[in-house]
Amino acid sequence: MRLQLKLESRKTVTQEHFFKSYFTDMHGILAKIVGKDEDYGKFCFGNIFPILKQQIDESKIYSLIISSSEPGIIEKLFFSFEIGSNINIGELQFKIIDVNIFTRKLHKNTIIESMTPLNITINDNGNVRFLKFDNPKYLEYLGQHLLNKYTFLKGNKSEIDLFENVDLDVHEKHPFSCFQINFYNKGENKNFKVCGSKLVFKFNNISDEQLKIFQTLFDSGFGERTTFGAGFMIERIVK
Repeated sequence: MRLQLKLESRKTVTQEHFFKSYFTDMHGILAKIVGKDEDYGKFCFGNIFPILKQQIDESKIYSLIISSSEPGIIEKLFFSFEIGSNINIGELQFKIIDVNIFTRKLHKNTIIESMTPLNITINDNGNVRFLKFDNPKYLEYLGQHLLNKYTFLKGNKSEIDLFENVDLDVHEKHPFSCFQINFYNKGENKNFKVCGSKLVFKFNNISDEQLKIFQTLFDSGFGERTTFGAGFMIERIVK
């Protein structure tokens, strides 16, 4: 389930003044409404779009999509965002002009892609390390993480090969094994960077169980830090 905000910008802000703290600021707004998750995130959100010439322009209309596999979270957000009210996301200032709820139903031959980097970490002798896509065990760790997240969200355990009949590769427009996401630690007043990958998943007549799991994960976000906007997934429209 997804919620789309239509936003009218109240002022012009260049991307350099908001991109480092956007994910943290947006997380703060949503967490105040729906609460903070433990272990695995129950919601995710994408970037503000469209952004042209690396800035948000005053009086122009922008969109922001929030997703969750739990209808209650989307409904709570829907009733919290009042049309005509103002919303401040860090340096950004908007007037909410529309709020709507919609769904995206996946199919057995759908192509989905991560619009924000997908973050996975591992414990390496007591140290937390970002796992890069070019690591030979990346798919193994990612598959297990996604199945564990599905169990957390739905209470159903599955031991299937989640990537059977799924072609997975880095995004052709962002072919980097490590793509940085910027966050801001307000307590320490400093920025920090997280490593992730932008990936494309091509389904090739996947099973009913795979489809059910992917649908849940598609709406809740892939990987870690999804409530901070990492791993936000969309369906690719094939023309």
